[in-house]
Amino acid sequence: MTEREIENLLRKAPGPAAPPGLKDQLTANITLPRAVRLQQPEQSSAALLWQRWFPALSFGVLLLGCLIVLGVQTNQLFELRRENATLRSATADLDQLRRDNAELQRLQAAAQEAERAQKQQEELARLRAEVAQLRGAAQELPALRAESQRLQAERAAAAAKSGVAVEEDPFAEAKGRAERIACINNIKQIGLGARIWAKDHKDIMPADFLTMSNELNSPKILTCPGDTARKPAANWLEFDGSSVSYELLSPGVPEGDPNIVFVRCPIHFNVGLIDGSAQQLSVTDHRIEKVDGQFKIIRIQKPSQP
Repeated sequence: MTEREIENLLRKAPGPAAPPGLKDQLTANITLPRAVRLQQPEQSSAALLWQRWFPALSFGVLLLGCLIVLGVQTNQLFELRRENATLRSATADLDQLRRDNAELQRLQAAAQEAERAQKQQEELARLRAEVAQLRGAAQELPALRAESQRLQAERAAAAAKSGVAVEEDPFAEAKGRAERIACINNIKQIGLGARIWAKDHKDIMPADFLTMSNELNSPKILTCPGDTARKPAANWLEFDGSSVSYELLSPGVPEGDPNIVFVRCPIHFNVGLIDGSAQQLSVTDHRIEKVDGQFKIIRIQKPSQP
């Protein structure tokens, strides 16, 4: 027999029979451990139950915590949305208030501008009326001068015919007063014309006489009646500045301080102020000085006498 056949026979050999009583002996050996194993689950059932439900309870607690946190965050989100809506409403109200305030300021500015324009129109109308009145008075001066000259000629002729020496002209003083009145009228017209020009140029006085030529009736008013060294210009085409008797002391100044001297007559010491008024000053009682860069009238203080 070969080795393979011997090996096969050995594999197919019948197993030995179990000894009698082996089953009972094995059963007796495993009885006690079985009883112990059956008692252990009964004693640790709570622990086993806890171990079995602990993952589920943990997941439930975690889920409950997440739900609570989510609820709190949702509540905070709703609260933030309400606050945002309130702020938006307040912002819209604030924008509306700003628009209303801007509209109110615009209406107030428009009303002030309209009131200012109305006052300027009234002032211009008053100034034009004064200018017209002064022009009418100025037109009467040539007739008065002619009458004065006629009376003087008649008086001289009568004196020559009678052979009596000509006395001092009694009309000289009256003539001087008339010339000074005519001079003050010229200064008033210059001042009023300057104010009319300033109303149309942001309340800035003109820089020279030629600039406000449209507001003056004629260049003749720029020649003082007592200035015999100058010949008045017949019209503005012939005007070259040589016929001007008056001094422009404050050219181009703002129309603010009414005490600023604008124009002066060096012959009669008449002055015109920024506000359009004119004054006849006395050399012994007044002087013109620069105060803070502007020409103003200074009254001369005389020592008191006992």
